[in-house]
Amino acid sequence: DVTVQCLADVPAMTNLNYTDNCDPAGSVAGVDGALVGGACGGTITRTWTYTDACGNTATATQTITVNDNTDPTASNPADINVECAADVPAPDVTVVTDEADNCTANPVVAFVSDVSDNNTCPETITRTYSVTDDCGNTINVTQNIIIQDVTDPVLDPAPADVTVQCLADVPAMTNLNYTDNCDPA
Repeated sequence: DVTVQCLADVPAMTNLNYTDNCDPAGSVAGVDGALVGGACGGTITRTWTYTDACGNTATATQTITVNDNTDPTASNPADINVECAADVPAPDVTVVTDEADNCTANPVVAFVSDVSDNNTCPETITRTYSVTDDCGNTINVTQNIIIQDVTDPVLDPAPADVTVQCLADVPAMTNLNYTDNCDPA
């Protein structure tokens, strides 16, 4: 009996030799039964049967268990650095590019969650994606998104310098407008 991970790993059929007290020795081909239970935990019964000229029968069987219990593989996507929370990109499963599996040609990549560390300047968001094969074996990969505003705000020019005679002549304070890449003006 043998256990394999994938249907593609089922060993090739072999002929079995036989001997008989009356018939000449020879070989017989086996026959595979149907896969019972599916590719993620099933069995195939391989049977060899020889019947001699007098109707005496000999049978040999092999049980082939197919059980994919190997997780897929993938690397963590590259980290992303942005300045503003508004610049954080939407989840994109195509950033997971090197997923592979022993049995599944194309494991499924799905977005799982975004979790913030709740800090500011910088804030780190850990984005998680899952990679799952056809048998439900799964792993998670993570991507860090670092939000760090390093651009100074820009103030409108200050009013021109003035010289006054008396303290009472000092002009009233004015507000200056500003712009910032992340904060509203």
